[in-house]
Amino acid sequence: MKISEVKVSIVEVESPTGSTRNPVWQTILVQILTDKGITGDFFGWGDNPSGHVMADTVAKTFRPMLLGRDPFDRESIWQMMVGRSIGGIPMVAVGAVDLALWDIAGKVAGVPVYKLLGGYRDKIRAYASTSPQQSAQDCYDYTIGLKEIGYTAIKLHVLGGPKEHIEACRAARDAVGDSVDLMLDSHCRYDRREALIVGRELEKLNFYWYEEPLPNTDIEGYRELCQLLDIPIAATETMYFADPAHFTPYMVSHIADIIRPDAKYGITMTKKIADMCDAFGLKFELHGFGFAACQFANLNILGSCRSSDFFEKMFDNIPYDACAKDTVQIDNEGFIHMPEKPGLGIELDFDEIERRTVFTL
Repeated sequence: MKISEVKVSIVEVESPTGSTRNPVWQTILVQILTDKGITGDFFGWGDNPSGHVMADTVAKTFRPMLLGRDPFDRESIWQMMVGRSIGGIPMVAVGAVDLALWDIAGKVAGVPVYKLLGGYRDKIRAYASTSPQQSAQDCYDYTIGLKEIGYTAIKLHVLGGPKEHIEACRAARDAVGDSVDLMLDSHCRYDRREALIVGRELEKLNFYWYEEPLPNTDIEGYRELCQLLDIPIAATETMYFADPAHFTPYMVSHIADIIRPDAKYGITMTKKIADMCDAFGLKFELHGFGFAACQFANLNILGSCRSSDFFEKMFDNIPYDACAKDTVQIDNEGFIHMPEKPGLGIELDFDEIERRTVFTL
């Protein structure tokens, strides 16, 4: 089997009414065609202007390298693309190609990708990842609503500083009691003193984890925080990386308890990080931002590794499920089930994608 063509389209999707985020989200569709009639599809990551950058990279840099290659040579192709990233190639473009190649592999085998990776589970617990809340009362009301929907875990994002965050976390715990696991994502906003103060309060409130209290560049700060606090510390989501080795210091020196990569950089890379976490006895919890194909990519990785507890289900005014016939939803116990369809397991709405396509390379 050989790659016969690589198609790239830029697609624009409007945000829901009332969204405070971008009015239009720009993403790309990457299709890798083979001489055997199997096509790998990835639709899902991008934002103005990164959609154009990603599309240009795939079309002009990667397409000439891919034509005529065996689509099963994913490791060789990944190494080739990552080698180019040293010169400034965006890793999200590497991820788009890699995910399309994994989609081909699953379709040829007739199984979802997580089975190819080595199936470990058929469902995983979800946590609702909230949009940023303005006040403690907003947090109280929002978490009650999420519990009523069926979520058994909720991650908070709160505006303001440490004082407002502590008040919101107390309100959330009052709202849901002890029956729901809670986390806080601080978005790297604190200095070391503030991070310690908030962390100690979260321990009193029995929070499940404490995410990115410090900038990811503050290696010593994270090391100190892990020593002083019992609550698990999550890091690396906002860290730029182009290779799994960038995570090694966090693992070797126990700079974080939970490592957070993202499948938008590709399954090949992200699975390597998952296996590294398993070897070092660390938790591996994927960042869940992205359109539907990114979510299904995350789900396939989580279905193949034991070191993860959750799937991050985003709640925000962003069209996460745009142009997709399959979406990720919780069951009545708060779990998400692994895909059953071959490949990434998602059926895209190509008619809708075509209507929203603004440029093809």
